[in-house]
Amino acid sequence: MKKERQSGKNNNYFSSPLSKGELVLDSEAIFTRTRRERDLKYNLPPAPSFLKREGLLDDSPETHTIAFVIMLELLILALLSPTAQGFLEQSESSYQLPKIEVLDPSRIPQKKNKKVTPVLLDDPATAILAMDLDSSKILLSSHSTRSQPIASLTKLMTALVILENHELDEVVTTPLEATKINSSTIDIYQYEQLNVGTLLEAILIGSANDAAVALAIFHSGSEAEFVREMNERAKQLDLDSAKFYNSTGLDVLEPREEDDPKDTEPEILANLMSAQDVARLARIVLQYDFVREAIAQPHFYGTSVDEEFFHEKPSTNQLLGTFLNLKGMKTGYTYMAGECFIALGETEMGNEVMTIILGSSDRFGETKKLLSWIYDSFEWR
Repeated sequence: MKKERQSGKNNNYFSSPLSKGELVLDSEAIFTRTRRERDLKYNLPPAPSFLKREGLLDDSPETHTIAFVIMLELLILALLSPTAQGFLEQSESSYQLPKIEVLDPSRIPQKKNKKVTPVLLDDPATAILAMDLDSSKILLSSHSTRSQPIASLTKLMTALVILENHELDEVVTTPLEATKINSSTIDIYQYEQLNVGTLLEAILIGSANDAAVALAIFHSGSEAEFVREMNERAKQLDLDSAKFYNSTGLDVLEPREEDDPKDTEPEILANLMSAQDVARLARIVLQYDFVREAIAQPHFYGTSVDEEFFHEKPSTNQLLGTFLNLKGMKTGYTYMAGECFIALGETEMGNEVMTIILGSSDRFGETKKLLSWIYDSFEWR
């Protein structure tokens, strides 16, 4: 007993003298605990119980390793079976990653070597701007930040306010004020009813002033209130150079102040905007498919809602259908503004180019030179 007790003192599981029966019970506990510690030390999985029941394994570390290898081989064989392969293929097809569409970046126009800038009319009153629409790169600019009269280019803002607030099939009853316009009209009659879309086509294709006034009064109740909304919308769009006095772009005769008896001539006012702001406004309006379709038409045709009245007017854009491959845009002319023209061209590779000329004496001739130079001097890559 002394030998047994002595051996027990070196084991932490004995803390007090034990009887013979207690020694047997504690020995079984010791065996169980030391086996658990051994498994943790060697990082061994527990032996499968069915193998132990069949007497195929004992509790040595070697047999635990053999059991682990056997189970791993069985798992690999199971995964390689035809049934497992079918399941994996079905799972893969059920969780396919979404297809990713790679978009081509915008190509940037690059000027070719030894291409000289075109010689346009040397007039300090003329403002010029040319730009690539996709990349917004400026191709040519002269006095483009200066605010100056824009004539009927005004109608782009008129169209924008209407498009943002009305449907194309809404019906407009022509007011008396619209019938009093005597410059560039489609000759609509008082009380005649036309759709909003018809009147918009009239101002975008034929630059009809009576159609612009009819739309303005339809929207706001008076042209003066409509002009207030035009100026407010320009501020919201950060068109800082814009100043509107009417919905048409016609020059306005404003009486002089009474306290200036020496000057009795009326003051002439004109809607103002810089070429850069005109370009920004044009790009906004071009977001409407209706506008793109209208500006490409060589002729305006429209009827009243009851089909009693028919109106027509040719486009004011004389460059439509020429070699310049124009997709349209807008013209303008008054005494104060001179000749104004926004042109929307397209290269052979499908790149859209916009040119703007304000205050010209030959808007179409200068646009021909400008677009021809751009098509010949730049390549998109």
